Amino acid sequence: MKKEHIFTPVPKSSFNKIKCAECNEEQIVYSHNTIEVMCNSCGNVLAKTRGTKSRIHGKISESTQ
Repeated sequence: MKKEHIFTPVPKSSFNKIKCAECNEEQIVYSHNTIEVMCNSCGNVLAKTRGTKSRIHGKISESTQ
């Protein structure tokens, strides 16, 4: 019996490696986080929550699925 019509679910969320705009330190952040993520060295906000996805205040250097 063929099962080619059954689709595999793909997640919409990911883990992102974000580089801080001021101190260039990298930190791994979940794309659908529920709390604000602060930089470990300088204390700037890297990601703010806004419902479902977070607003990222830095440069995304890598993303995993």
